[in-house]
Amino acid sequence: MYSRMICSVLFVLLLLCGTSAAYGQISATEVLDNMRETHERAIQNIDDYTLVTDMYTAYYKKTYVDGRPTFKSQVQIKGLEQFGGSEDMASSTMMHTDLFDEDVYNFLSQNAQYEGTETVDGYQTHVLFVPDLEPITEEGEEEYAQNGYFYVDADLWILRKMKFDVETEIEPGQVQEMQPVIRFLDYRDIEGLQIPFKTVMELGDMDATISPEDREEARQAMRELERELEQMPEQQRKMMEQMMKPQIERFEKMLEGDKFEIVIEVEEVQVNTGLTDEMFN
Repeated sequence: MYSRMICSVLFVLLLLCGTSAAYGQISATEVLDNMRETHERAIQNIDDYTLVTDMYTAYYKKTYVDGRPTFKSQVQIKGLEQFGGSEDMASSTMMHTDLFDEDVYNFLSQNAQYEGTETVDGYQTHVLFVPDLEPITEEGEEEYAQNGYFYVDADLWILRKMKFDVETEIEPGQVQEMQPVIRFLDYRDIEGLQIPFKTVMELGDMDATISPEDREEARQAMRELERELEQMPEQQRKMMEQMMKPQIERFEKMLEGDKFEIVIEVEEVQVNTGLTDEMFN
């Protein structure tokens, strides 16, 4: 009896060791390849899709680059561009698909380093580290990520988290450092697509991120916006308030808080609605 119990325990231990080895014996390139292969299988029957969030709407249209499927995208912000609703921010929250852009993917394959495993929001992930992301930063950008960590789900091969060291040029010769963290939560299967229905961008301590002067300038801009709304015809004002109210309330709360955190939630996903190429020109 005891020998059988010992054999059972040893068998379980061997399984656990084998699982650990399986997670450990993998390269950064293999992780990226698994992500891309999983993604390409998922989009076989997807020609286009539309992602409607509480801050922006993103349109995707399948195209092919060197024979491989990818998506071109167009972003429409729901007002409040001057209050953090920029296309740059929207692009950051869509990185779960943008990693498959051919240039980005090739750069990561050549430069990413495998750093082991880590649990993120209860999920086992492979951790990839890229020591220098400046080469894939768009020319003319005032800020760029010096380096970045990418946390890839070890079972589903989807992006769970990203973490960066970012330098922003506030004024000529004056640089501010930030460590933004982006977490992709509540993934749902939408006709094969794995869509994170909640994205949380943590940009650090508010006082360290935004100066008191900038905070006051933002408050003044909010007051000016309220004055402009009051001067609009009633029907137009109601329409604008309905469209912008969630963003205004979120921004006001963020300004008065201690943390600089942005939460974006998906409201609707539309698949294969017949988006035309003209939308993306």
